[in-house]
Amino acid sequence: MERPLTRGFRGFQLQFATNPLASPGGTVEPTDASPEDTLVREAEEEAQLTLGQVQRLGWVYDAAGKVYGGIGECARLRLTAPITAIGPSAVDPAVGRRLVRLLAMPEQAAALLGWAEQGYEQARLAARTAHARWGIPLAAPSPITELPAEGGLR
Repeated sequence: MERPLTRGFRGFQLQFATNPLASPGGTVEPTDASPEDTLVREAEEEAQLTLGQVQRLGWVYDAAGKVYGGIGECARLRLTAPITAIGPSAVDPAVGRRLVRLLAMPEQAAALLGWAEQGYEQARLAARTAHARWGIPLAAPSPITELPAEGGLR
């Protein structure tokens, strides 16, 4: 079993220079066998994270598909995985710039990302899953933390 680096569950988020927030993710590419493979690849490409076993949490209804350019009604898959290694910050090939990497409590991430009640429920589920599946303790409330550019945790 892989040992997660976190002492308590906190979700990983990326902050873009224009200030909206996003979690690692993207479209499934032909080389990805599954959405789980997409998450592992995108976390490495966008945030230089190595992830452990990925777990599906469920789907979030999106009436407008705004995140995908306004494609209309759709459902977005939510996944969770333990972070097993954090590499040095690098330029994200999709946007051509280095992104600020943040660790946030699940409820903080849901609030920052505007996930509404479904998102809060899935954030709580992610924390419970991390505790039950990987033995990661539920973290006490703490401020959002920026990961050091050189990688690892402070």
